[in-house]
Amino acid sequence: MKKTTPPARRFARALRALAFPTLRHLPFLVAAAALAGTFGCAPEKPAPFRIGINAWPGYEFLYLAQEMGFYRKEGLEVRVVEFSSLSDARRAYERGQINVIAATVIEVLQIRDHSQRSLQIVQVIDFSSGADVILARPGLTNAAGLRGARIGVELASLGVYVLVRGLEQGGLGLADGKLVSMDQLSMEDAFRKGELDAVVTYPPTSIQLLRDTKANTVFSTADIPGEVVDVIAVEAELNTQRPGDVAKLLRAYHRAIAYARQNPAEAYRIMAEREGITPEEFHASLTDGIQLLSESDQADYFRPGGKLAAVIDASDRILRQSGQIKGPDRRSNASTAAFAGKGTTP
Repeated sequence: MKKTTPPARRFARALRALAFPTLRHLPFLVAAAALAGTFGCAPEKPAPFRIGINAWPGYEFLYLAQEMGFYRKEGLEVRVVEFSSLSDARRAYERGQINVIAATVIEVLQIRDHSQRSLQIVQVIDFSSGADVILARPGLTNAAGLRGARIGVELASLGVYVLVRGLEQGGLGLADGKLVSMDQLSMEDAFRKGELDAVVTYPPTSIQLLRDTKANTVFSTADIPGEVVDVIAVEAELNTQRPGDVAKLLRAYHRAIAYARQNPAEAYRIMAEREGITPEEFHASLTDGIQLLSESDQADYFRPGGKLAAVIDASDRILRQSGQIKGPDRRSNASTAAFAGKGTTP
């Protein structure tokens, strides 16, 4: 009968073999050590780009790029994070919850003023040419009529800028109205119930109110052409440490625009569904009130002393006059031309 070694003795032999390896064990141990070193020194996977957006037709192409898998095709991990308002997206950026934001120049300057995070504009999405509006109840037909009115507005965001410019047209200032702070969904409901006399709004909320109520447009960005500009802004550290990935993000974004141009019915259906409006209304907003900018348009904005610099200067002036920003001047390096006209189109 074959003699069986007791379990305790087998375990002891195994321990001795590990403690005093023979030459026969050496190749295995060397290989194991090499593998351990390989896994131990493996580079960390880059953190995903987390893009904050709210409902605005111009931002939807960043969402469309996700839905069509364009980020993945570029080899980039991106998470689009949706917010109910521009101010919510701004606060999320200031808290470090996102590292890319679709916003206006207004929010970029406010973020740079209210936090230590360094945000840089890398691409201009569009400019508002009538889409941002002040809507008022029947009986109020112009900006001068807003004296003493209850006005719904997203404080600490673009809304205040639009309101300031609108009130100026009526010879008024912020102190002449009764400002009520609320997001777009809340102000839509409050306006319908008659709790507000006017709202500072934009698509899709403005489309729904104009469609369903007797609201009057008393001011729009058509009266201040080129002043309200939407942008993609990225944490400055990412622009310097991961420029290739930023280029991939912009390439996917432009792929989404190209896809919508070639497949408008499908693209508008996807984007309009998230906005809660019809594809026809979505398309109308892009042709009547919003001017999308192509990759070839970027050079005029990002060149020294170009259109973007002018918008940044004008926005800074209005924000300071209205008390929205009060800190040191941080306009320097608020944008980077590193990705403008550098061939991000696939």
